[in-house]
Amino acid sequence: MREKLRRFMIGRYGTDGLNQFLSIASLVLLLIAIVSRVSLFTWLGVALLVFCYYRTFSRNISKRTEENYKFYTLKDRVGSKFRSWKEQWANRKVYHYYRCPQCHQKLRVPRGRGRIQISCPRCGTQFIKKS
Repeated sequence: MREKLRRFMIGRYGTDGLNQFLSIASLVLLLIAIVSRVSLFTWLGVALLVFCYYRTFSRNISKRTEENYKFYTLKDRVGSKFRSWKEQWANRKVYHYYRCPQCHQKLRVPRGRGRIQISCPRCGTQFIKKS
C-alpha cells in the first residue's frame, strides 16, 4: 500500500506551508460551523479543504511553488508589521513615533525633550513636534 501511494505521488506537488495553513484554516472553519451551526462556515471550510487537496495532487509544480512563495511573502509582510507594532508598544515609554509629513517615513524620537525640530533622514523635511 505504501509503495502504491509513493508511486501515485511521483510527479505531484505534495504539501507545503500554504497547504498546512489551508488545512488548519479549514479545520477551524469546520469547528466554528459545528459550534455555530452556520452553513457558510461549512462551505468555506470544505472549499479550503478541496483547494488544499487540489494543490497536493497537482502536477503543475511551478505554479504551486509560485503560490507558496507568494504566501510566504505575505506571511512575512504581516509578521513584520506585527513585530513592528510589538516593538513600538515595548518602547512606548522611551520613544515617540511620528510620520514625516512629506514622505511618510516613520521616525523615532526620544521622549521628554520638549518641543524639538525633527529632520527626516530620507527627504530632509524638518518639522516641530513635542517629544
